[in-house]
Amino acid sequence: MLHHLKFLRRTRCRPLFFDAQWYLDRYGDVAAAGLDPLQHYLRWGRDEGRLPCLMMAAWRERDVRWGLSEADHDTLDALARNTAGDIPRADQVWATLACARLQARNGNWGDAQALLRGLDPDREILRGFCLPDPALLSIEADVMAGDLAAARQMLTQARALFGLLPDLTLAEANILAIGAGHGTAWTQVLAPLYRRAGKISVAVDPAHPDQPAFDGLRPAGSVRPNRRGPLVSVIVPAYNAETTLATTLRSLRDQSWGNLEILVVDNGSTDRTAEIARIATRQDPRIRLLDGHAEPGTYGARNLGMAQASGAFVTVLDADDWAHPDRIAQQARALTGARAPVASLAHWVRTTPDLRFTRWWREEGLTHPDISSLMIRAEAREALGFWDRARAAADTEYHLRLQARFGPKSLIEVLPGIPLSFGRVRPQSLTQARETGIGSHLFGARRDYQLAGQRWHLRMQDRGDLPLPQYPKERPYQIPAALALPATNDPPPRADDAEWLATSGIYEDSWYMQNYPDLRIRETDGHLHYATTGEAEDRDPGPGFSTSGYRMAYGPFSGSPLRHYLQEGRAQGLSPLPIFEGALPPPAAGRHVLVFGHQARSHVFGAERCLIDLLERLYAAGMTPSVVLPQIQNPDYLETLKARAYQVHVRPYGWIFGNVPPHPATVAGLAELIRSSKAVEIHQNTAVMDAPLRAARQVGIPSMVHVHELPAQDPRLCMDLGCSAEELRHHLLRHADRFSANSQAVAEWLGLPAGQIALLPNRINPDLQTLPFAPADPPRVALIGSLIAKKGVRDFAEVARQFARMGGEAQFLLIGPETPDLKRLGDLPANIRHAGYVPDPVAAMRQADIVLSLSHFAESFGLTVLEAMAAGRPVICYDRGTPPTLLGEAGAGFVTAADDTAAVAKALCALIADDRRLEAASKAARARAAMLIDGAETASLAALEPPSIT
Repeated sequence: MLHHLKFLRRTRCRPLFFDAQWYLDRYGDVAAAGLDPLQHYLRWGRDEGRLPCLMMAAWRERDVRWGLSEADHDTLDALARNTAGDIPRADQVWATLACARLQARNGNWGDAQALLRGLDPDREILRGFCLPDPALLSIEADVMAGDLAAARQMLTQARALFGLLPDLTLAEANILAIGAGHGTAWTQVLAPLYRRAGKISVAVDPAHPDQPAFDGLRPAGSVRPNRRGPLVSVIVPAYNAETTLATTLRSLRDQSWGNLEILVVDNGSTDRTAEIARIATRQDPRIRLLDGHAEPGTYGARNLGMAQASGAFVTVLDADDWAHPDRIAQQARALTGARAPVASLAHWVRTTPDLRFTRWWREEGLTHPDISSLMIRAEAREALGFWDRARAAADTEYHLRLQARFGPKSLIEVLPGIPLSFGRVRPQSLTQARETGIGSHLFGARRDYQLAGQRWHLRMQDRGDLPLPQYPKERPYQIPAALALPATNDPPPRADDAEWLATSGIYEDSWYMQNYPDLRIRETDGHLHYATTGEAEDRDPGPGFSTSGYRMAYGPFSGSPLRHYLQEGRAQGLSPLPIFEGALPPPAAGRHVLVFGHQARSHVFGAERCLIDLLERLYAAGMTPSVVLPQIQNPDYLETLKARAYQVHVRPYGWIFGNVPPHPATVAGLAELIRSSKAVEIHQNTAVMDAPLRAARQVGIPSMVHVHELPAQDPRLCMDLGCSAEELRHHLLRHADRFSANSQAVAEWLGLPAGQIALLPNRINPDLQTLPFAPADPPRVALIGSLIAKKGVRDFAEVARQFARMGGEAQFLLIGPETPDLKRLGDLPANIRHAGYVPDPVAAMRQADIVLSLSHFAESFGLTVLEAMAAGRPVICYDRGTPPTLLGEAGAGFVTAADDTAAVAKALCALIADDRRLEAASKAARARAAMLIDGAETASLAALEPPSIT
């Protein structure tokens, strides 16, 4: 959580890059709750990772930080430098900020400053997203580049917007220290910050010019220690800390809380650390030196200190940090009293040796909660036990363990935003290392370790695992190899039914998170997600097991399909990747093709029907198709596919998202399937995937993509794919060999020469052309399809209301499944009825006299529109996508301005008011459809022949 969120809530800044309607459309739960979109975003949305408007750069930056992006940082650079104007300005601004953050992390401050200079300071850096971090980044870049005037200007503008945000005070100290030195700067700036908080101010001792400024930190003025409070034990683990330990211990000796026990644990140092500690023990009897040579790692040293601590409260200070003179007092006082919390922690700021406050890994400002500062009551220590023995991140685990045991309100953060600890930035520290660095909290060893610990927390009390011993007989839970301490030689955790998924050998967290970008966006624990909801959603645990395929082949099960496979199915020889035998005979040599679909939902809509159409066309062209699907949820649809295929395979794979490639195991699995099938070509029935195309390239056979989407006019689709239409186009052209388009608009978007693309319009059920047209009284007006927001279900309800207000009489029918978007409409107008889902288009058209097409995106073809016209049903559609070209000028209905529900209602009144006009529109629709259908059927089937055959 942004620690400065409470400060941001006090500002009146409305982000300029905020689109209220887009926010409601994108986040249906906000719309359903009737919340003000801006207030939701400011109070909760941005903290939950929600976006303020149509943009993808934030997701791109996250995937780059996670190390998943194929184009690495080039993808952000391309967004930042976009000159074509085909992406929102918000995307460009965020991408520019992301590139500047990257340059800053790498120490390239001049490049960071140059990038930021391309943004408008007020409208983009400050008010674009109303977040302080871009301003802090800009100030630090200007300071590092020596442009103090620009830094002061940005500080002034940020102050006007964010007020007394403590981070801005620290930034001001950085500016002043350049010209006036730390003494003057900190007296003018930091003294008021601590004075407002009622705390002792901080100064820098000028008597040590040969030492880093950090080692000159001291209280500003004398400190009178209060020795009457409860004893506080402070553990100081130290390893080769000869250059920093004296400063750390001096900060403890200068504490205003005088009743201290300071336990320095020498963790096997080979320098003068122990000697410096011994000198300190002679100067202050509160300091004790403990020999921790035999203790493995920092947390082993902490545990030795905890075992010997005798205080009522216990806390830690690392041997390269400096504690504000009121830190211990502030935390200890928070724990006194009968109803006080169990633990407290302070905030800190990362500081260079020359005392420049600098930003940290989360990119959320300067000050952060200091998890290492956790101070606990002695009784909490008795209940929780010791720190886990790991190379890193065990303090975070202990912090979470405490909250799991005592509840989220058991911990109090003292003086949020006011730094009571200064952390010394050292490039060689474990927090900076690549494999175990602090960034691996996002995606890597620290994240895996933290999530495994949280799963242990869910079951530790039931298993009697607490308190955790100083020297456990076994590990409490699995630990990533990068964070394991070989010296501990702890046996692995005992078998636990609750960890069956982690130990299955089938669930792969990296695959799960890479395959499902929506989980990355929410930074979800993939393991818990699959076990609690993912399996029920027919998601797959890894590339080697199909949840939906296994259920369809061998179910139903009373429990988990994966559990059934592990406990029974594997021993019975059941396949984790089932193959369903189809009705077609084995293919002749050189005639087998694999057809990849992108979805097979519980209800059959356009995507599913287009796949059936492609199978029939391939068979008519002399090929024998087999189908490959990422999941299967509809047994009737499976039977339909089997009747038109040699085999149906269900294999785990996902959609394109940004520049994140499919997991290597996904491509390898599909490549092996292609190789073993002896397919001569693969056909991909959509533009939204690339794993099959990459696998085909790996095997060395050609691929053909059948494009049924119009991304250039479908921002929602681009959002779902995490890339712009032009990026998607280039991606497809790079990975596929040839294409078909279902409309001229799609062909124009692809922009390919005639020899590389074929026009294959969608086909319809011929029985529609003989369906009688006998309008009911009053006529029936239908919206047919998936009944989701992007298909215009809300618009349909509004048309019905406006039509009734105009005095019109009609039955409005919603023909499709019940959906969350439909439920969000609440009580429907009296003239609307939900007729339910009808799988057969002929049966659906029997219930309709007039069909509306109100999609909020550009339909690439408009299959329902053509089906309605073939059945002689007049159509009223928005002027968006291909449906208007299907209607043409033949009088088959009306085309209205996009999103103009009043115009639709008016056109409907005109059509229904005159029976002769309605009859004429029906005949014109059927005639126009017949012409279009004849054109589709004359499309050359030779276009489907693999190049190796033709």
